Amino acid sequence: MIRDWIDFALERNDVSYLSSMIRVRWNKRFVRKFADAGYGACPPRGRIRISPMIWERATLVQRRETIIHEACHIVAFHLHGKEIRPHGIEWQQAMENCGVEPVRCHNIPLIGINHFHVRECPKAERCIVSRKDFAALKRGGLLHCTICGMSVDDNAIDV
Repeated sequence: MIRDWIDFALERNDVSYLSSMIRVRWNKRFVRKFADAGYGACPPRGRIRISPMIWERATLVQRRETIIHEACHIVAFHLHGKEIRPHGIEWQQAMENCGVEPVRCHNIPLIGINHFHVRECPKAERCIVSRKDFAALKRGGLLHCTICGMSVDDNAIDV
């Protein structure tokens, strides 16, 4: 399925020959970004890395658009060089060739991956603590809600 979406993006941009030169890898360290793409020009090669945790939560449409998004980065870099802006006009044109709206960010909820809910926060309905702050708690640090700023302890966190 992933390879089909990559091939679709390459075909729509007339660079089908790049298909065998693109590797796809899962990256468990990605807790905020869904995916990224890299490109090397000599010899031509591309790399797409995907967060398995965010992939699980994404809908089929979100998955497809993300893979096409990353494949279009490789297309744009291949056709126009690495000096272009990552989400510049060249990438936008590649996305439009695929019939996908050129947007930069996903809207998949990261609660439990990158953020944790604070139980019964008196100042806001949906207070959260970031994963980075949660790691600091283990080192004896204090937690603060990222929305209201209230200090919380580890008993108030929904993990």
